[in-house]
Amino acid sequence: YQRRVHGDSLGNLQMEFFLLLVCASVAFAKFPKGFSFGAATTAFQVEGAWLDDGKSPSIWDNMAHLPNFTSDNTAPEIAADSYHLYNEDIELMKTAGIKNYSITLSWPRIVPRGRANTAVNQKAIDHYRKMLESIIAAGITPIVTLYHWDLPAILAIQGYGILDRYFVQDLLYYADTCFKNFGDLVKTWITYNEPWCIVMENDFKKRDAATRPYKMAHNLLLGHAAVVNLYRTKYKEKYGGVNGIILNADMPYPKDPANPEDVAAVKRLWDFQLGWFADPIWFGDYPAGMKERVGDRLPKFTEEEKLLIKGSADFFALDHYTSHLQRFGKAKEQTDYWSDLNVTDSNKPEWKLTDMDWPIVPEGMHDILVYIHEKYLKGTSIPIYVTENGMANKEPTLADSVNDTPRIEYMRDYLKNVERAINDDGVDCRGYFVWSLLDNFEWTSGFSKRFGMTRVEYLNPPKRYPKASLYWYRDFIAANSQSEFLP
Repeated sequence: YQRRVHGDSLGNLQMEFFLLLVCASVAFAKFPKGFSFGAATTAFQVEGAWLDDGKSPSIWDNMAHLPNFTSDNTAPEIAADSYHLYNEDIELMKTAGIKNYSITLSWPRIVPRGRANTAVNQKAIDHYRKMLESIIAAGITPIVTLYHWDLPAILAIQGYGILDRYFVQDLLYYADTCFKNFGDLVKTWITYNEPWCIVMENDFKKRDAATRPYKMAHNLLLGHAAVVNLYRTKYKEKYGGVNGIILNADMPYPKDPANPEDVAAVKRLWDFQLGWFADPIWFGDYPAGMKERVGDRLPKFTEEEKLLIKGSADFFALDHYTSHLQRFGKAKEQTDYWSDLNVTDSNKPEWKLTDMDWPIVPEGMHDILVYIHEKYLKGTSIPIYVTENGMANKEPTLADSVNDTPRIEYMRDYLKNVERAINDDGVDCRGYFVWSLLDNFEWTSGFSKRFGMTRVEYLNPPKRYPKASLYWYRDFIAANSQSEFLP
């Protein structure tokens, strides 16, 4: 990998000098023994092979192929080609000393027709078993998410997708297939990645805005609870694994802390973003403030459903990237989620922005971990894992990518705040995963945004070039204790 970098972009002396500077900038925080450092990717964003070996299209395959749907008019037909090149990804992790790898499986690859009791794609089963075995043989622990936005397109074409009355049944069939075929290899299962984004950023039918998001979220929560119950009752004793769900949240601050309306706006944002999913999972029902504002448009859990969903996670998994200022919004005539939420966000002028225009606010990591600890986990033995954190850096050329100093500074400062939450505030955070190991297909941004610690040149086949941030992370990991994701 270094030869590729040296030969194609930088001279040996220049690269070696730069890496010396990078190593000198490593800030060795004090993480507890056994803290897990990892990296993350997802199937849809890196696999490519979009129709290989019996895979059917996902909803995102269909959308990405529409003219001008993505900002650069691209689709992930090949992407990083990790379907075929996963051994190169494993070598990158070995180089960096990464011992934990968060990945997703592809529902339309494993069950191409999507529905319960339809054919399972044996080629997909064989592929994922071989990949998981290779990851484990390299001394790396896989953490597997079942669903990261790539719903089989046929479920949206023939039915109503996540709103369909058969969605939970179809999800259970897919989950059961995965548990049955990979349960001996995977000990940490995550049902969904970022259900808030599934509802608010992956629903391309904007009709019925007054009720549709709430119904989708309700079905997702019922599906999550059913999947966890399936694993616990059918597979837990045999395989001894754990279950969770990844929730995303920005850190909100009142624009004017002395203004009660701005303070109330922050409370509403907590309820309508993180609390929308976290409250049912940890407390058994939606936030009281959300129920009051949405009223009868918010579905209700039966008492039996409350019992099933409460406690349906063995750890708290958080994706966190940024923070914003919040103030009371303006009244709107329409009835929809955003009007129910009714906040307006802004940024401090001194906050720097990533290439996604997301503010860089390292202290937000500390503050959100403390908030979660205090509200949901205090007095329990349930840990938190930061399952995604990273930045898109503007890297138009290979040389720009390799010398990704802004990403190093971002990772360093956010990791400092993870450590501060642990040591200063008693937060039981046990892991941190960088988004991402690789540059990848960034949804509606196509390939125009680069989040990876490894540059991907999108050729056929793609080429991988480690960035300075990967070597920085290697040295950071080496300076701290390292273990598997969960016992």
